[in-house]
Amino acid sequence: MGRRSGSRADEGYRIETLNRLAFPKGQNPICELTGLPATIQCVTPHVTLYYATREHAEQAWHGIMRRISPLVGPLRNPAPIIGSKEERERKALVVEMSKKALVDLCQQEASKFLTQGNYELAVPGAIQAIALAFAQDAYGAQSLEMVPAYLLLSQANLGLARLQSAEEFLSLANWVVLRNPDCSSAVRSQLHQNFGKLYRAQGKLDKALQELSSHVYCSSVEVGPEHISTSAGYFLMADVFYTQRKVNTALAFYDKVVDIWYKLLASMCHGSADEVPEEQLAEVPTYPLALALASDALLSETSLQSCILDPSSGPDATVTQQLAEVDASMLLLLVRCWPLTCVHMSCRPQLTCC
Repeated sequence: MGRRSGSRADEGYRIETLNRLAFPKGQNPICELTGLPATIQCVTPHVTLYYATREHAEQAWHGIMRRISPLVGPLRNPAPIIGSKEERERKALVVEMSKKALVDLCQQEASKFLTQGNYELAVPGAIQAIALAFAQDAYGAQSLEMVPAYLLLSQANLGLARLQSAEEFLSLANWVVLRNPDCSSAVRSQLHQNFGKLYRAQGKLDKALQELSSHVYCSSVEVGPEHISTSAGYFLMADVFYTQRKVNTALAFYDKVVDIWYKLLASMCHGSADEVPEEQLAEVPTYPLALALASDALLSETSLQSCILDPSSGPDATVTQQLAEVDASMLLLLVRCWPLTCVHMSCRPQLTCC
């Protein structure tokens, strides 16, 4: 076996160059992430994993394997089952429950990295969730439990601008949903939202609006049209309308997002609303963030309006430099928030917590 070309022994694993001659004829290890022929092995005390490159090994370890390697080893190399029929059945039940719990853990880790915007590290967890579900028969290929992992992979690939891969995983999720007519509105909402994001990235704006409209409808059926989960759809639709240069329509949708978040934050400050989950906070720019931009920027309302509503005029050099790293959708939301800051806050209840 090749000599060690990298080591992280203090972190519980080491990376070695793979000697393919050490394997029986016809047995060719493949990469856990890409399916390509493996050239690297990641050795842990519990299981040995194979990858195409050192980068893939590091990505997989920090993405998910550091959490699940002690659990994956026994599943891949199960001990002989002995004892009575009842003991064997009890052990089989425990193993099945462990498989499903492991799939859930992989999805949670992938979702966490997506929330943080770390798309590279979100991929291994979602891939492991699918691999475990198929290889260990935790769920059937047509089971709705497979859809979240497909959606996680599609979101990660969208974040990495791998549009073809994102479309493939979305197609797999859509196939499962079509095979299950009793699928919930929540799952359908997520599926339509991701298709909307994909079509927007591909420049298919009419298709994007159609999918995002379906997302808003399904989300409204599930949680209501004024829920913050539904506001994500309004925000994405506003982005598409702005890209189509339908500025007034875009501003109306952004205003709806601001209104939903204002009501939520007001109710939270008065103790009449539940805490907002982190993944929903990361979905759309929030009202306090927009207000912070408005109060912090050295921009006037006039220069912002002229920059957004009449791009041909353009702001001066100072404003251009300040706006360099702020995308158009955030600026539009800022424009809508500005009157709330200057005028409406005088007639609305102040967002002050006791």
